[in-house]
Amino acid sequence: MASGKTPEYILLSALIGKLENIEYYRVFAKSLARTAGSADSLPPEDELVREMFHHFIKENELPIHHNESVVSLDFVESEIHRRAVAKAGSDEDFERVRELERQLVWGKEISIKVQDLRKLYANKCIVFPKSLLAEKNPGGT
Repeated sequence: MASGKTPEYILLSALIGKLENIEYYRVFAKSLARTAGSADSLPPEDELVREMFHHFIKENELPIHHNESVVSLDFVESEIHRRAVAKAGSDEDFERVRELERQLVWGKEISIKVQDLRKLYANKCIVFPKSLLAEKNPGGT
């Protein structure tokens, strides 16, 4: 149930999950992908919104947070690598464990500030519904 209070952070994976099946965001993501790269390299339909957010993050237009601290993509990758090294029993397990850690970190630990979504709206004119931003979500604080 929505609390009516805007959370400070929203789990990035939860945000993507809520937006990825909405036509507006897929069209926006497709337009962005076409302008950022070639039309031949468009991501699959089911990955458009995720790739759009990755583009914003990579271009430093949307800061990401881990444990409420702004982090870089390099930090996230080094954290994934560190955890995989600690958990992998052998070189053969390493890639599998690393992929599992990547899914865990990106799925349950990376968040963004709601205020940064508002800045993204101001810079890119992408609309986020107030109801989405007011919902309390797992992983948000």
